[in-house]
Amino acid sequence: MATQIFSSIVSTSSTIANYARLGLASQNELPDMLRELLLIKEPPHLLEAHINNNSFLSKNLKAYEWNIIKTVRENSYRDCDVPLMYKIIRNLNIVPNPTQGWDNNTPPSASEITIGDDVERIRRIRNEIVHRGNTNVQDSELANYFSTFKRIANRLESYLSKPEREFVSKIEIAETCCLDKDTEQQYLERLNELAEHEKQLYHERC
Repeated sequence: MATQIFSSIVSTSSTIANYARLGLASQNELPDMLRELLLIKEPPHLLEAHINNNSFLSKNLKAYEWNIIKTVRENSYRDCDVPLMYKIIRNLNIVPNPTQGWDNNTPPSASEITIGDDVERIRRIRNEIVHRGNTNVQDSELANYFSTFKRIANRLESYLSKPEREFVSKIEIAETCCLDKDTEQQYLERLNELAEHEKQLYHERC
């Protein structure tokens, strides 16, 4: 019985650590790839003017998003999160549309691998991780996520003419690096904060 209890505790600890790894990837590596895309395709000093000239973005960005936009010229895209970068990429036509269009009810299939499809994937995966609710992530599920991350990273390297494995190696480090308890807790808390913040935004819209 004692062995079974210990095994359960270890399993739970491990699955929560896996969730923290997903937090690391969704908060650092996936956004960084979109930042690199924007940095190359939408020079920071041009962004604010382009947004002001865009009929949708100029009217629909929230106050806190405008505050971030106004820092881009100085800080580049460092403070932009995935939802804001997705809005910019989509509405300024930074890349061609995904195969099934933006925000389709059906996610991109495995065979749909354009740059637009991968931007759509990053947004959906990030939202899925933030809002999943269940903090226990089995090893097999973690492996599936990171396999997807590495495929996206590889394609973005090619699209942006980056050195081979520049993005992929960072994903691999996120998958296997040693996370101490404080760092693990930091990512878990941030995931919870993001989920609560976005729930609040959703209720404000309703």
